[in-house]
Amino acid sequence: MLSHRFLCSFFFSLFTTVLSAGCRDSDNNCRDWVGTDPQTCKHTDYIRINCPFSCGHCGSVIRKYDITRLSPDLASLAWLIGKWRSEHGGKAIFPTIPKFTYGEEIEFTVPDDKMQAVRAINYTAFAWSINDKDELHSEYGYIAVKPNTKELALTTVMNNGFVTVEEGKVSSSYIKFSLRDIGRISFSRDLPVHDLVREWTLLDRSTLQARLHMETLTHGMQEHTFIRYDKIAP
Repeated sequence: MLSHRFLCSFFFSLFTTVLSAGCRDSDNNCRDWVGTDPQTCKHTDYIRINCPFSCGHCGSVIRKYDITRLSPDLASLAWLIGKWRSEHGGKAIFPTIPKFTYGEEIEFTVPDDKMQAVRAINYTAFAWSINDKDELHSEYGYIAVKPNTKELALTTVMNNGFVTVEEGKVSSSYIKFSLRDIGRISFSRDLPVHDLVREWTLLDRSTLQARLHMETLTHGMQEHTFIRYDKIAP
């Protein structure tokens, strides 16, 4: 005969699994509220009841995606946190290259609590060709927010030999960066970039759109890439 302790443990695990499977926020503002002040999950009844996912009540959340760990300066970026992927939805176009489609995965994660420098969200991106999955482009960087403002900066290092500093502003579901400075290794095969504009737009809680405009030594500002990602984590 099964022990009482075993049965209790079994039904608790089953209940937790079922709860987590259907656990979701019922208000689209939950992520912003909790990102701004995680304590509202404890002290505000409406948020505690209607924001179980953002409050971390749906089971354990991977630490790097836990928005309750965001510092107040980074709260405006809570809607970005997660892993986003498009298998083959990217479109690239520019006068110096043939048009092509691509896949890409990007990730925004919460920084380590012990970071002593300016707090910044970690950013990575990896793009591949849709035919043979070869690497097309990768970049790594950080997104920092100027304290007590909506102004932010993105720094990136790219595998094509470019390093960028971009600055812009963030709203509840939109970010627009403009190029402030750029470095380029002497033997890069790509044309010198004179300017770029990067936009990220949250279309809904599970869809992120990215658009990049670029100006080079030989061609004026125009759209270079466009892609829509699905959220795959958390």
